[in-house]
Amino acid sequence: MPHYANLSAILSTAAPELFDFMSTYWLPNRGTAENFWQREYNKHGTCINTLMPSCYGADYAPGDEVIDFFEKAVGLFRRLDTYQALAAAGITPSFVQTYTAAEIEKALTEVTGSSVVLGCWHGQLSQAWYSFNVKGSLQTGQFVPSRTVGKYWRGNCPVAGIKYLPKKLKKD
Repeated sequence: MPHYANLSAILSTAAPELFDFMSTYWLPNRGTAENFWQREYNKHGTCINTLMPSCYGADYAPGDEVIDFFEKAVGLFRRLDTYQALAAAGITPSFVQTYTAAEIEKALTEVTGSSVVLGCWHGQLSQAWYSFNVKGSLQTGQFVPSRTVGKYWRGNCPVAGIKYLPKKLKKD
C-alpha cells in the first residue's frame, strides 16, 4: 500500500470540495493540516485492504485510494458530530466548567447508540473514538456500531474534572 506525502496536492486536484471542507473543519489541535492528514492516512488508510491499488482494476490512478479514504473519513466526521452531540446535552467549551466522563459518554452514545472511548490530554478532552464494524468494503460498505475492544476501551480521561476547552483561533 503506497504511503503519500503530498496529500494536499492530491486532494485539491482530484476532490477540491473535499479539500476545502477538510481545510476548514478537519484540522489538528497542533501542527499542520498536511502532517495531520498524512498521519491519519498513513496510519489508518494503509491498513484497509479494499484500498489496495489492485482492488481498483484497470481504471486505477495513483491517489484514488486517498480520495476514497478521506471521503469516508470526512463523511463519518460529519455524521458523528461530536460538537453538536455535546452541545445538545449542555456540554459546551469553557475555560471554567468541567464535566464528568459519564456526562460526556452519555451525550456521545446518543450519536451511535454504542459506547464511545474518550481521549484526554492533561485532563482536557482531546478526542472521542467511535467503534464500528464494516459490512463490505470501506468504499461502499455499511458502518455498524460495535462495542469498544482492546487495551484502550476505557480511554484515558479522569472520572471527573474533565476540561472541554474552546479551540484556539488560528491566525492566517
